Amino acid sequence: MKCLRTANALLRGSTATSGTLSRSVSIAYTRTIIASASANATCRSQLRLSSYSLPESNAYSSSTGSSRSFSQTTRCSKKKDKEEKQERRGGRNNASAEPPAVKEKEKGAGSKKAAESPSSSSSPADANRPVPDSSKPFDLADLTYAFDKADRHFTEDLKKQRVGSRFNADVMGAIPVQPDKKNPQTFPLRELATVSPLTGRKWSIMAFEEESVKPIMSAIQKSDDFNQQPQRSEDNPLELTISVEPERAEALVKRAKDACHAWRNKIRDESHKREGVHKRWHAAKLVTKDDVVTLREKVHKAQEDRMKVIAQREKEALQQIAARAG
Repeated sequence: MKCLRTANALLRGSTATSGTLSRSVSIAYTRTIIASASANATCRSQLRLSSYSLPESNAYSSSTGSSRSFSQTTRCSKKKDKEEKQERRGGRNNASAEPPAVKEKEKGAGSKKAAESPSSSSSPADANRPVPDSSKPFDLADLTYAFDKADRHFTEDLKKQRVGSRFNADVMGAIPVQPDKKNPQTFPLRELATVSPLTGRKWSIMAFEEESVKPIMSAIQKSDDFNQQPQRSEDNPLELTISVEPERAEALVKRAKDACHAWRNKIRDESHKREGVHKRWHAAKLVTKDDVVTLREKVHKAQEDRMKVIAQREKEALQQIAARAG
């Protein structure tokens, strides 16, 4: 608008001073003036825009003529920061890391410890049982200890079968009794009464207190071994009597054979565990392959010797059962 006013003023001035100019010349002159004013306004606008400060990255792009976008520049910056953080973190880890030689030494010690340790699948640890030692691989003291322990357990079991003593004072005395119905705690019968044999097949159970008589009767009746109701004595309210039927010879024979079968399985299991220790020793390079072969032979020899003992004990037990039945 300012340019138009200026052009009109000039036009009026030009008309007043020069009346001889033609109308077409005046119009051309006016257009020239307007174009010049527009050009001046455009230049002023560009000068004002150039006075503002541009972003550093944009200025760099303009000066170098590069077409790289701002998003690419940001990603590169983030990547660089991430790499620097990783380098700093790696420096801290390397500073606290142990030398490779120490790690290898600890790794070797751990492998030897794992090889020396007993199998995790074995029974609960026995403080008295010797521990296998790779420095003395042919010392089978631990295996001998396990064999002897199994021998004592199953030999005692066979003694009970030979004399038909499934129903004896020890068995009766171990029956759990619940004196108070409101209290779930139980006590062995031997702590509440005495058990003694009478004439023939009868047994006497003498309670210490009268309050224990009924709980004892209930416990014996619920027992799988007896499953019968004791009778109260007419002479003594604290005494109970029970008649025990002796087991048949066939049942005793079966129980003796089952005990010997479990005995043999126990011996085999112990031998298998010891051979597993030998394999771990060989994997850890604590013993040679020839040592493993020799150890296998020694373990099998010890196992066969125990199997012969079991066969002899089983034969004796069956003979005594047959003699009692005859």
